[in-house]
Amino acid sequence: MLVYVENVLVYTFLMGSIYLLIALGFSLICGVLRIFHLGYAYIFPLTAYGTWMLMTTLDWPLIPSILGMVVIQFIIAALIYKGIIKRYLNAEDVLLTALLLIALIVEQAANYFYPIQAGVYLDTTLMSGIFQIGGVVVPKQQVVGSVIALLMTGAFVLFFVKTKTGMAIRALSQDIYSSKIVGINVETLYMFTMMIVLVPVIIGTLIVVPVWALEPQMGWTYMITAILVAVLGGLGNIKGTILASYIIGLAHAMSCFVISEPRFMNLSALIVVMVVLIVRPQGLARSESLW
Repeated sequence: MLVYVENVLVYTFLMGSIYLLIALGFSLICGVLRIFHLGYAYIFPLTAYGTWMLMTTLDWPLIPSILGMVVIQFIIAALIYKGIIKRYLNAEDVLLTALLLIALIVEQAANYFYPIQAGVYLDTTLMSGIFQIGGVVVPKQQVVGSVIALLMTGAFVLFFVKTKTGMAIRALSQDIYSSKIVGINVETLYMFTMMIVLVPVIIGTLIVVPVWALEPQMGWTYMITAILVAVLGGLGNIKGTILASYIIGLAHAMSCFVISEPRFMNLSALIVVMVVLIVRPQGLARSESLW
């Protein structure tokens, strides 16, 4: 019995921390731009396969390839905002369809050039081996990733709570018209937000690709988790996102170590979200504010 409890507690923390990285960007987009970013799934395969493309095509080492991929991601984010989000912000059906198509295009391109048989593997391992925590064996990579997730989340919280730019973004998320009146540069902040939300997602993807499945369709699996976390926490609220990440992590850990059926992981998370939304339709925290 003690082993089950240890496994659930440890993996709730490990998985919840990774889910926090995966979902933080989606939650911020919902909170600032007030859109349900159906194209969010493209970030994950583009991170993995974009890095691999630079390594194999241009023969770049890993670190320069990662930096090059980040630059590409920033450029694509800027083009998405300028070409789609800004243009169709008031036409929600067109906006969501266009964003969804972007994710599908990236997935199909990754599947064409690098199908599963291609054997793509990114060695972004920060620490190899395992830790023994009580009766629980965990990969060191996941432990390091969890610590990075907490540090990254803490940095985002400090940014939004303590800096002028962060507070301006919070004001923008609550009332765009009043923000314009007081002189906040809405366009610049929107563009800036589209870029900073990429950071935790990219880091989270690079952390998990050595230990989780790497395939062209990976974006949809991670996006489902991001949506569940964001909806459960209250769309756009960082405090709610933090709490929801660990609740989803707990549901997944219970499925694996108590029910002993990993195939029920997503189902258990869906049930948790449905139950909470019946009681609190707005989610765990107020979606009207980022913090």
